[in-house]
Amino acid sequence: MKRPLLIFFIIIFSFKVIYSQTIDQSQFSKPIELLPDLRLNTVKEKGETANSTLPIAISIASFLYLFNPVVLIENDKIGGGLTKEFSLGFGYFGQERISLEYSYIFVQDLKSRLFAGYTHDILLKTGIKPSNTMQGTSVISLGTGYFTNFSHPGVYGDLSYGYSIRNDKILFYPSFKLRYTYVFEGSDIFDFSAGIVIGLANPWMDLKIRRKY
Repeated sequence: MKRPLLIFFIIIFSFKVIYSQTIDQSQFSKPIELLPDLRLNTVKEKGETANSTLPIAISIASFLYLFNPVVLIENDKIGGGLTKEFSLGFGYFGQERISLEYSYIFVQDLKSRLFAGYTHDILLKTGIKPSNTMQGTSVISLGTGYFTNFSHPGVYGDLSYGYSIRNDKILFYPSFKLRYTYVFEGSDIFDFSAGIVIGLANPWMDLKIRRKY
């Protein structure tokens, strides 16, 4: 009698152990199955966020490529407008530049402004060498030249800081510029602008650079 009872209890205990192990395995397996879905949802949300901000970034970059916003103080008044600078450079990095800039001011009587002058770029990256490939470097620029609002002439001096991408032929120069203009027989002007300067360099010269970096 004792032996059958012992066998019965062993069988009951075995079923209990097997059932408890099955429950534990099923509980641990559920989170593992959900993890891929969670990861996919996270990647999907990040992708949607990136896709929503990309058109905004492209629009801002396109606007700054075409037009540079400018804020100025003239005759104790604050004004705003749009400006664009083009330059022609010389030297292995086009760092000696002749520049021409046109500004259109919204709230002033004399809306059109023209700046023409000379700019020297100080390349801040050490060890940079002439190359046909595009190279990037931080730059400080010092400029001076002639100003006119088509009514009163003047002279100006400016200071710029930005990051230029250039070789011996092409210049893209996102930068910030501070400028003071002394106007003959008129009010002096202080202005601040931000945007992208577009330039060419050495248009009629072959510097015979064949290095690649």
